[in-house]
Amino acid sequence: MKTILLLVLFFSAMLFPKTTSAAPTAQEIIALAQQQLTVPSEFVLGEMKVYRGERLNRRYSFVLGKLWDAPTQTESVRIDFQSAINSSPDSSSLYSDHRYLLKRTAQVLPTQWLYLPALRRVRITPYRPDDPLLQSDYLFYDLTTIHDFSDYRYRFVETNEQTPIIEGEPHTSFVPYQRTLFTLERRGGAYLVTKISYIAGGKEWQVYFSAFTEIAPGRFRPRQMLVTREGGRTEVTFQHWTVSDIPTPRLFTPLIWKPRC
Repeated sequence: MKTILLLVLFFSAMLFPKTTSAAPTAQEIIALAQQQLTVPSEFVLGEMKVYRGERLNRRYSFVLGKLWDAPTQTESVRIDFQSAINSSPDSSSLYSDHRYLLKRTAQVLPTQWLYLPALRRVRITPYRPDDPLLQSDYLFYDLTTIHDFSDYRYRFVETNEQTPIIEGEPHTSFVPYQRTLFTLERRGGAYLVTKISYIAGGKEWQVYFSAFTEIAPGRFRPRQMLVTREGGRTEVTFQHWTVSDIPTPRLFTPLIWKPRC
């Protein structure tokens, strides 16, 4: 009887082998990283410092807001800067305001607005993805983070499931990079981007994300971002994050930026 039972178990194993879950593809890992960002509404207070060589050139405090409308797949990004003209002590009273709003749907160019304090008006301005954000090492293209992930075809460079490295080849014409490498880290069921290497026009620069904090259940954000390239670097500190399931679309309407006389 025991022999018969062993034979039954043996042939059952042969006929019905135990299935194992397949390792995620490069595209699936990127989708998990993208999913981290798709919250209805989030805001962050921060500071950005721009260096040329070892000299602090500019310093900005900012409020960054993002709105994700899932039904229309529309990403809205608003960033308000207050910036010291430079870092010298005798110019600390000189400030200028910069406010930008970008809205992007699917694989099309975002629409971009700029608030002009001197004219007390908001205007639509040409969107140039390769323009640096306020003379920093960060580009306007990099602001629409959620949709940016959809601009590439992906393949593995390093298949380590815990810390994969994935290459992105752009398939959208306005991507300002010829080649992009994403280094990710697995955190539970999520994947976080810890480093991005960009190559464009024969030049290369690196973006590092660190000090990740769980700002909401299952949602991680970095406290530090460092962008380095030849001749300079940009340091960004994210000081306080707020996420919400209740969108605040009014704050992403250009008309409310126009001051009342």
